[in-house]
Parts: sequence; structure tokens; C-alpha cells
Amino acid sequence: MDDGRTVDEATVDDAVIEAATVVDVTADGSVTDGEPTPPAPDEGDPVDGSGADGSDFEGRSADESDAEGRSDDGSDAEGRSDDGSDAEGRSDDGSDAEGIDGDAALELNRRFAEVRRAIGALEKVLLQGPRHYSRRELAEEQGVPERLTAVYWRSMGFTAVDPDTIVFTEDDADAIGDLAALVENGEISERTFATVSRGLGYHMGRLAMWLTEALVDEAKADQGMTDAQARQHMLEQIPRFLEIFEDQTLYVFRRQLAAYAARAGSEVLHMAATEQDPDELFPLQRAVGFADLVQFTRLSQSLSGSELAHVIGDFEAICRDIVSVGGGRVVKTVGDEIMFLADTPEDGAQIALSLSEAIAAEPGLPDVRVGLAWGSMFSRYGDVFGPTVNLAARLEGVAEPGAVVVDADTQQAIEAALPGSFVELARSVHELHGIGDVEAVKLGRGDAAPLSLGL
Repeated sequence: MDDGRTVDEATVDDAVIEAATVVDVTADGSVTDGEPTPPAPDEGDPVDGSGADGSDFEGRSADESDAEGRSDDGSDAEGRSDDGSDAEGRSDDGSDAEGIDGDAALELNRRFAEVRRAIGALEKVLLQGPRHYSRRELAEEQGVPERLTAVYWRSMGFTAVDPDTIVFTEDDADAIGDLAALVENGEISERTFATVSRGLGYHMGRLAMWLTEALVDEAKADQGMTDAQARQHMLEQIPRFLEIFEDQTLYVFRRQLAAYAARAGSEVLHMAATEQDPDELFPLQRAVGFADLVQFTRLSQSLSGSELAHVIGDFEAICRDIVSVGGGRVVKTVGDEIMFLADTPEDGAQIALSLSEAIAAEPGLPDVRVGLAWGSMFSRYGDVFGPTVNLAARLEGVAEPGAVVVDADTQQAIEAALPGSFVELARSVHELHGIGDVEAVKLGRGDAAPLSLGL
């Protein structure tokens, strides 16, 4: 110690401990001062166990113990705390809690204080003002039904808050009021109101996670930080990047909306020109494909968490790039599998074969198998459904490692669109679960050149 205090004095210094108290993350995702909280959970864990009424998810209120007899100080009915030590400071292994290293305690306090400052500063930047509305007050201020404020908050993915708890800022009030006004004016239904807010909450939540994890990964890879150091560094970096991230979000949203509108318009014109009457149940003609890494489960058992994340990251990056260059869209990714769409059967074939070729050429990645089908489907909020989708998924299951498999009808559609560009390598009949016997064709490249990423 170099501050003139003894170890005991430094360890129990109330001022140090009070200053190091971490802000509390409340049920609505906000932070408040004054109450200690454990270190932040890993991504994917619940953000907080505190309810708006002061009770946590275990049913423990501010002045009572839970069903197991554990009180707010962490000790249970036998005086044993969550860390395994009893009321006399002895842990289960017989060691004495009074023997904690003073320097370690100070370091922990210092880290808590740094995290508290970082979260507090970030919240001030993000929320752009103090909280001074309860849900009831917000509804009165905006002149909208209180029910809609609850629907909005829940649909955004946040835990419900008590009607009289002060959690909302001016920006919250404006956002909820603006969308709710569309319902009140009869421009959209309450169902659409919930759907829009749910979509915004889901995708913006994913985007926030994506951006923050990108900064964490960079700090770990380029600066050699530990995961905890990298996450704290991310908290300090976000305010610097906030404006550019917001600008990019709005720009990309507008670009994507323009692209979707153009695609929808072209389909309307195509139907009008050909006098085609679309299937009302499955009106969209698309090529849909599924690609997954072979023997990924076995591979994951031999890799560390960071190595596994690197494999998944490389796989997803290659797939997204190829699908985009090929004129398709990624519908979703689930670990080692990706689902994509293309507007024509030949585009679907090009993407499917290019995925297989690119993954095979990438060191460290196992082969990929791809199932592809062309036909009608139904689209709902970014996902697609129907017999054609089911067929493509089942075809993926019978594909050999590194192979692309289509059904016979899809192979004919591809050949009719671009004769000689893609060739049949083999043909066999498979009984596909829930579908029946299907003639599956192993697709190969003919005289069509592979996709170039142009990098």
C-alpha cells in the first residue's frame, strides 16, 4: 500500500466502498445510483432480477427474505451467504473470510467504481435527459390510452413497469406518443402498433448487441484485453461512436426500405404484364436455400469458446457476402446454418454453388452442404414459410458434404433460365420426412463463372 493506510483500514474504508457501489440496472433496462449490484451478466443472461415493485424474480422484496430463507444480505436461514461462508466468516473449505487480501478488495472496489461511472456517463448520453414520467403520467401527457404505453414497452422487449414508477424520459414520451397517435387517429390498428414496436425492439436490440460485441471483439483481438476489460472499454467507447452509429442506422434503414419497395414494385408490374394470378396462400416465387457446416457438433467439442466464435464468424461473413453479391437476401442464421432467398432459380443456384466453393476454399472451416428449391412461399415479417421452404430444408439433410442438392423441378427451372450454366452431376430418389419420395439432383457448375466478391 502506498497511501499511508494499513490493509485493514483500506479494506473497510466506508468512503471507498460507497464510492465503488455499482449502479443498479433496473427492470426497464435503465440504471440508478445508490444500490449495489453484482457484476454485469454475460450477454444472453437476464439483465436484471429486479421488478418495478422492488421485488426480484425470486420473489424477494426489499424488506423480506425469499422462500429459501435467504435475506437481502445474501445469507440464508442458517446464516450462510451465497459465497458459501457462514455467519462467522468461515467458508465451506474452512478458510477465514477475514483473511481477504486488502489490495484485491481495493482493486475490486476500483473496478466497480469505473463500471459505475462508465454506465452512468453512457446513460446520460443515450437517454438525453432525466426520467420524470411514470407510465400513467406519460399516457396523460401524450393523450393516449395507458394500455398502449404498456403494449409499446412490452413489445420493445423491456420488462413491464408499475404504472406509477418514474422511468420514462421526454424522448420516451415522444416516441410512444407519436406511434400511439397513429392508432388514435385510425391510421393503423392496435395490432399493427404492437407489430411495429415489436419489430423495432427486436431488430434494434440485435443491432445494439451486434455493435457492442464488435467493439468487444476488436479490443480483445487487437489490444489483448481480457473479456471483462474489453467490455468496460466498450462502455467507454460507445459515446465516441454514437453519432456515426445513429447516422449509419438511419442511412441503411432508408436504403433497405428503398430496395424492398423497388423489389415489391417490380413484382406488381411483372404480375400485371403477364396477367399472372398469384397463389393467395403462397404468393411469392422465390429460390430458398439452407446451408450448414458439416460435423459442426463434433468440431465444437474440440474448440474453445473464442475459437468456436471465430469459426461461426468466418462462416457467417462468407455466406452473407456471397448471398449479397449474388443478389439474394439472408433470412436468418442459427449457429452453423444460414437460410437465404433469391429472386430467380438461376440466382439461387449461383449462390448455393458459390457458398459451397468458398467454404471449401477457406482453411479452418469444414465443408458445407446446401439444399435449394424454387417455388411459391409466404412471407411474414422477414421470414418465409410454405412447402417449398420445407423441401429445401429436407434436401439439405440428404446432401453430401460439399454438395448442393435441388429437386428435379428446380433443376429444370435452372436449366430453362440459363442452359448449360449449371449441370446435373447425379440423381437419386430420397424419402423426405413429411414430404415423401423426392427426386434429388446433385448440382454442379457448368459454364457459369463463380461469383466474385470484388475485393
